[in-house]
Amino acid sequence: MTHYHNCIAHNSSEGQLLIGETAAALIDCGMVFCVEQTIANVEKALNGRDLDYILMSHTHYDHIGALPYFRKRYPNLKTATTETGAAVLLKDTPRRLFRELSAAAAHAMGNGELPDGYSDDAFYADMTVKDRDSIELGGISVTILETPGHTRDALSFFVPEIKLLLLCETPGVLMPDGEIYPCYLTSYEDTLNSIAKCRKTGYETLAFPHRGILPGESDYFDRAEAANIACREFVLGLRERGADEGEMLNAFFERYASEDLMTYQPKEAFYANARATINCTTPSS
Repeated sequence: MTHYHNCIAHNSSEGQLLIGETAAALIDCGMVFCVEQTIANVEKALNGRDLDYILMSHTHYDHIGALPYFRKRYPNLKTATTETGAAVLLKDTPRRLFRELSAAAAHAMGNGELPDGYSDDAFYADMTVKDRDSIELGGISVTILETPGHTRDALSFFVPEIKLLLLCETPGVLMPDGEIYPCYLTSYEDTLNSIAKCRKTGYETLAFPHRGILPGESDYFDRAEAANIACREFVLGLRERGADEGEMLNAFFERYASEDLMTYQPKEAFYANARATINCTTPSS
């Protein structure tokens, strides 16, 4: 049996599927604008079986925005996140942002409006998980790793039977050109601690956000740590020169908004993330 299937429909989206003998779990369900293709990819991999779980790496629209459509297609599925993530999903402001940013992405990708069936009420957790919990899929299991830094609810997932580590965005996003885009939004210190935790899992294979399994990344965590350190030093340098928020955002855009990256997210999302990174970067962080 092939346990891992990359069902990602677009490089800005998500959807990495684990299939065991008795259950199947999708790591994030991706973006709204490509949800039909994502579901088609999942259905092909499942080959008539049901989808049992959606495990949320974190509560951002590009990772779970398509949840309303997955709930409709798989009414028996259970969604899982941390207690923090579960609380986020029930708040009006995140739900509004999910809708607005999903609509912006759909417009940017030429798909117009959100498809029929979008509902804010679909964003809730059926179960909560914590660090080192295990979800059995039959023949393989998923160990939950709390890896905050990108968000407070960020999770990575380790499959010990096949030594596969599915990363969240906390260490950084590996771009097609090999660069690592640092995206700590809540804590620089938590990010370095999460990188250290991931190093120790005993993984042999890494699966990356928006990319899937990639070979030849044996030095990824060294490079991720260096990228995050450089980002902090860059922001602190701007602060020391007395740059205001607008100047810092412009400088951050010039430094990090590569052509590849801007195909992953609309400018609204980039600037929201950049502002969060800048705000949590302090001399004491």
